[in-house]
This record gives sequence, C-alpha cells and structure tokens, in this order.
Amino acid sequence: MSNNWITIAESVKIISKNSYHSVSPYHIQTLVNRGKIGTRSSDEGTQLLKLSDVEATRVAVGTGNVHHKDRARTEKLI
Repeated sequence: MSNNWITIAESVKIISKNSYHSVSPYHIQTLVNRGKIGTRSSDEGTQLLKLSDVEATRVAVGTGNVHHKDRARTEKLI
C-alpha cells in the first residue's frame, strides 16, 4: 500500500488526535460522502482514504461522535 493512502481505522486515529476529541468511523464516512476526503479502493476491496485530506481535516466538538441511535432519538424530540 502506498504511503499516500490509509484505512478508515487509521484516519479515525489521526482526525481524533488533530481534533482533540474522539471521532467515529461513521462520521469519517460522512466526510467521505460529502467529498471532503478523497478515496480509492484497494485490490482487496478495502476503502482507502487520501492521507493529505485526512491530515487536513478537523472536526468540531460535538459533531464527530454522534451515534445513529442518538441522532434518531434527537430527531424525534424536534
């Protein structure tokens, strides 16, 4: 694997460290879906993320660690 591409697990560690709080893999996938982080697939089918995009990404406190079930409960309250 090239040094320019990393796994989602590695990106969680980097973004969490750079953002000073934990960030979930689900939020990383949201950033990928929004086009904030470049991706490619390995030969084995693993999704790889562009290291320079991951290193440049910061997530505000309270936005990167929301779980889907918590979000669904919050939407019901609104």
